[in-house]
Amino acid sequence: MKVKWCAYFTEFPPIYAIAAILDPGVKLEGLTNLLTFYYQQLDVQFDVPYYVNNCKRILERLCEEYGAVIQPQPVGSSMGASRFGILGPVLKKSRPDGSGSSSSSSSSSSSSSSNIGVGEYLTYQFETEENFHIIEWWKNHSSKFPVLARIAKDILAIPASTIASESAFSAGRRVLDEKRSRLSSESIEMCVCKKDWDQAEKRTQ
Repeated sequence: MKVKWCAYFTEFPPIYAIAAILDPGVKLEGLTNLLTFYYQQLDVQFDVPYYVNNCKRILERLCEEYGAVIQPQPVGSSMGASRFGILGPVLKKSRPDGSGSSSSSSSSSSSSSSNIGVGEYLTYQFETEENFHIIEWWKNHSSKFPVLARIAKDILAIPASTIASESAFSAGRRVLDEKRSRLSSESIEMCVCKKDWDQAEKRTQ
C-alpha cells in the first residue's frame, strides 16, 4: 500500500495543490506544512518548497490569463476559528528556516494587477470557521479578489476523482443489458439500491 501511495504522490498533480492554495484556511503555508508532514511520515524525499512555489507560479500565470478579461477591484472583508481539528497545528506550524509564511512567498509579486491579486490573497489574514463553505466564501469575496474568485469557481468545481461517475456507469451496465433495455429510471434506481442494501447487510460492499 505504501508503494502505491508513493507512486501517486510522487506525481502529485498541481491542480490539487492549487485547489488547496485557494482554500483560505490552507494557502501556501498550510500546503507546505501538510506535504512536509505527509512525506516525513512516509520517509520519502520530496522538494516540497520547490513544488509549492512552482504551483504558486502556475496560479500567477492563470491570473494573468484570467486577468486579461477580469480586472480586480479591491474591497475589504474578514472571517473568524479553525475547522481542521488535529491537523490544525500542522497547517499553522512555522517552518524551521522561517520561510514558511505566505507573506514572504508572495512579496515579490509582479506589478501586474493579476499578480497583485495573488499576493494580496496570500497575505490576507483570516481564519475559517468549522462550518466553512469554500464556494460561498469565494462568492462573498469576489469583489475583493475577482480574478481569483473566477479561478476558484472553475478549479474547485473539478471532481477530485472520477470514481463516483465511473461507478455509476458500471452499475448501470450491470442492470441494463440486451434483455432489460426498456427499464424505467425508477426501476433502475430500485435495482441498484436493492443490491447496495443487500451488500451492506452482508458487509460485502
